[in-house]
Amino acid sequence: MGIRVSDGKIIHDAVHGSMKVPEEILKLVDTPEFQRLRGVKQLGLANLVYPGANHTRFEHSLGTWYLAKKLSQELNLHYEESLLIQLAALLHDIGHGPFSHTFERIYRERLKFQDHMEVSKAVLEGKLEMCEEGGEIPDIINSLGYEPREIGDLIIGKHEKKYLRMIIHGDIDVDQLDYLTRDAHYTGVAHGIIDLERLLMVMKTHNNELVIDEKGIEAVEGMLVARSLMYSRVYFHRTVKIAEGMLIRALEFALDEGQLQDFWRMTDDRLIIELEDLGDYAGEIVRRIRSRRLYKAAVVIGPENLTSEEKKVLAHLYRSYKKRRKIENELAEEVGAKEGDVIIELSIPELILSEPRLKQVEVNVMLSSGKLEPIAKVTPLASAIKRRQTPRWILLIATLPEHVEKIKNVWREIVLE
Repeated sequence: MGIRVSDGKIIHDAVHGSMKVPEEILKLVDTPEFQRLRGVKQLGLANLVYPGANHTRFEHSLGTWYLAKKLSQELNLHYEESLLIQLAALLHDIGHGPFSHTFERIYRERLKFQDHMEVSKAVLEGKLEMCEEGGEIPDIINSLGYEPREIGDLIIGKHEKKYLRMIIHGDIDVDQLDYLTRDAHYTGVAHGIIDLERLLMVMKTHNNELVIDEKGIEAVEGMLVARSLMYSRVYFHRTVKIAEGMLIRALEFALDEGQLQDFWRMTDDRLIIELEDLGDYAGEIVRRIRSRRLYKAAVVIGPENLTSEEKKVLAHLYRSYKKRRKIENELAEEVGAKEGDVIIELSIPELILSEPRLKQVEVNVMLSSGKLEPIAKVTPLASAIKRRQTPRWILLIATLPEHVEKIKNVWREIVLE
């Protein structure tokens, strides 16, 4: 991993350069739970569109820790608070399942967890094990003088000190700063590049919250633009969502058969192998993904093409797994396709539920006068980004190439009835 030093190790990162990792952090990095993150891709199946997007949650978690350490130095936090946010930053993704956010919806629909952050909290508190040979993390946290529950609460956005909460889970937090920079680097999408060093330098604490110095408005504007465009170009790229939708259906079919109940503990490769070994539909889908023989988009609808009532119908469809499957099966039957050959993806409800920070641009700005103002009042660009539709599609229906034209003719009567 790097060069040993007297008080830790030097790890060379493609984004942040040489990072000096102290022994107390290395103890956690060396746990089976953290090492497992080497097998979980940061961007799920985005490498089917962006071939370089093979980076993992392991390096992202290290990068987030590094930025938390740098920011704590910029803010002159005392040692106890600095190490607290470093621990939360390092471990915030410890509960991620295979293919990162791809199966978050299944977490909510079929498991007892709301999202991966709740899993992370449970792992830190010793209530859940991600690896059979693991379980050391709570003891390591205790040995450093912290309560695992406090670290877990910070990860899910709870802490009495608002500025600490905002560093880990806020409008402009170290998680976002790392993933935007890292994802832009590995996808080659220049839109995602942000002025990382400047952003770290213009953050301040004031009245128990994290604020931005007025001098840093342009850097924040750049980040908001980058974040919005990365959602359009990468995170909700229609081909990526089709591939993810196919993999979700394969897993749903397996779960319906009572198989792979502990899928959330697996790495990407392990899940793919398990699904392929099941054969039938799941095996066929995996083989299609491996060879990039993906379903084709038959319907791509933006908000401008739907009435408010139709949007409500889609929101209900998103919330009900059974209703969505019923509609997919009706569409398949109507066009002579097999069950599972038609998939429906809904972007906006998913975006609001799984990444609410996209809509948050209300970080306060410290003006030269000493007054605090929401950034949306200081710069019109922030308000415009908040209003921008990201991504530009709400409904995506995909199927095998031979059924595309038929789906185009019948979808509205079946989906929006």
